[in-house]
Amino acid sequence: MTNQGLLSLESSPAAGAVQETVHEAVATSTPLRISGRANWIDAGRPVAATKILSLAAHDEVVDYVPGDLTITVSAGMSLREIERITREQGQWLPLDPHGSDAGTIGATIATGSFGALAHSFGRPRDLVLGVEFVTGEGSIVRGGGRVVKNVAGFDLVRLVTGSWGTIGVITQATLRLYSLPPHPVSLALTIRDGQQTVGQRVKALLALPITPASVEIVDADVAGLLGLPCRKALLVQLGGNRAAVDAQLDAISSLGGVSEVFPEVWQRLRVIDDIAAGDPATNENEPNIVVRVSGLPARIGDMWTTVEKTIQAIDGARMHASGGLGIVRCILPPTAFEAVHAIAEACQSETLVCERMPRELWPQISPTVIGDAASRRIKATFDPRNILNPGILG
Repeated sequence: MTNQGLLSLESSPAAGAVQETVHEAVATSTPLRISGRANWIDAGRPVAATKILSLAAHDEVVDYVPGDLTITVSAGMSLREIERITREQGQWLPLDPHGSDAGTIGATIATGSFGALAHSFGRPRDLVLGVEFVTGEGSIVRGGGRVVKNVAGFDLVRLVTGSWGTIGVITQATLRLYSLPPHPVSLALTIRDGQQTVGQRVKALLALPITPASVEIVDADVAGLLGLPCRKALLVQLGGNRAAVDAQLDAISSLGGVSEVFPEVWQRLRVIDDIAAGDPATNENEPNIVVRVSGLPARIGDMWTTVEKTIQAIDGARMHASGGLGIVRCILPPTAFEAVHAIAEACQSETLVCERMPRELWPQISPTVIGDAASRRIKATFDPRNILNPGILG
């Protein structure tokens, strides 16, 4: 029998504490709202829970072997602390989800959150080697392992990643690390309206013999909020040894309109939602609406143009996109309900993913995400009493 999906014989203290809470919740029929540090707890679909189960207090390093480029931590550890610990060893976890780096690794895995670095390093499911979690019946389960080569058996790691805590409460995770790039460089390529389209610019860039860590398109408003000139641009992040970076710089320079920008632009992009919410011109003391349009990467230019036309008349609407992932991300004023409906209507051939919306919009835009029988069976298997985050799946 493989180590995938076995009951853990040596469960962590976090798992034991969570197990006790889940058992009590099952006995009293008390639905639980699973939380990390509650940074985005108001973002998603309304949850019909009466008690919050927080993992924030469980923030220990369980095991760190720099030579293996792996680290195992409790789910409540913040991304900022993981960065601090690994940076001391010249390593990093290339995971930059939108939001503060005070967010926990457990919440990041559970929500499947990612940022610009996913262009090169993948999403959480590509960086998580193993997980420990507690099911809705209080069973402690481990999937995956602590080594990079671990592919045998049913992949519980990918199943629980992005499941929003609805089939299990993540208590511990083993992560794949990388060596810090010795010579990081950040660039901006201008995109001139009327002379070149977004799609043409991205296609020309990705056709070059380069290996960018990130490729992000920003509209003029987002560029301004990032501290760049207020014009549409293509942001590129490079890294590697000096010779490799210089060769890539030479290749990109051939496209023209290239300038180097400060590296902090990527950290500002991570918190662009908060920066936009703090803009006095659009701040209405409520969180912005955030939705993503996801499609084939080859269609990124058409997707950008469609969304851009759809929201161009809405004050305070902003957008950026991951050029190599086929994702356009829209930040809308909190009252722009009609814009969400318009985007959904204009992008019917793509997938609309809602990150943050008012409660009343969810039943209209995304009534359920588990319409298929397989998803319902998985939920019933791991959480038959519907104790964990009831309502998130619709």
